[in-house]
Amino acid sequence: MTVQPVFDIGIEHGEGPLWDVATNSLYWVDLLVGDIYCGDIATGKVSKKSIGQPLGVIALRQNGGIVVAAYQGFGFTDMKEDTAVDFFNNPQPAYPETRFNDGKVDPLGNFVAGTMTFDGIKPIGNLFSLHTNKETICLESNLLLSNGIDWSPDGTKCYLADTNAHVVYSYDYHINNGTLSNRKNFIDFTGDECPDGLCVDTEGNLWIAMWGGSCINQFDKNGTKIKTIELPVTHPTSCCFGGNDLSTLFITTSRLPLSNKQKEEQLFAGKILSLQVNNKGQIMRRFKG
Repeated sequence: MTVQPVFDIGIEHGEGPLWDVATNSLYWVDLLVGDIYCGDIATGKVSKKSIGQPLGVIALRQNGGIVVAAYQGFGFTDMKEDTAVDFFNNPQPAYPETRFNDGKVDPLGNFVAGTMTFDGIKPIGNLFSLHTNKETICLESNLLLSNGIDWSPDGTKCYLADTNAHVVYSYDYHINNGTLSNRKNFIDFTGDECPDGLCVDTEGNLWIAMWGGSCINQFDKNGTKIKTIELPVTHPTSCCFGGNDLSTLFITTSRLPLSNKQKEEQLFAGKILSLQVNNKGQIMRRFKG
């Protein structure tokens, strides 16, 4: 597999890759800086929108525009530079030391995103589900570092990485109300392995970016490792499927933890990487609110 950079741009801490099948474009964020990027694969053109605060993840809205999970909570915006974020719900106001991290739209069209402390060492992270009426429910609590999340192709299972607990959980997902139950340790990692962002393909395989591990690990639907894809960067952060047939894996990466020497050695750190795989991804859903 040949890994190559996409777009002539590098940032500090890329996260939250999102493929828009309607426009054949890729969205991602520079998390701590609070920038949203949108890149056109065909032309290589990249646009940027700054919101001025830490921004964990975004999703596209079914009615147009973008929903964000940022330091001030959930809000709506678009890619226009002069459009402010309309924040309307901060589900964790009692904990100013926390921020949103990763998330995704669930099979019902709710926007699900998790929180963490800035250092990720205090277990007060929660997983929230934003419903179309702008109200939230808490799906999970006492997380160290809520991270990558996705659902099985049939919508019956949800997978969630808690990076600093070194585990990917599985849950039963209830399509009638969008809640989770029956948490299990689906994949247990060693103490020096840190599962970050993840995505699930159409066969139910999990593709997990390994923070500090220089790789993407692929696991089957039973939690058995299939293969490891080595990367030319130490800190991949997340991944998603895109491209014309959804068989291109796009990978966000980080420069944040690197020394100046490491930055000189890892020329692709902070860039979007891509590679062609033999699997196809699920279409990323839009928030119905």
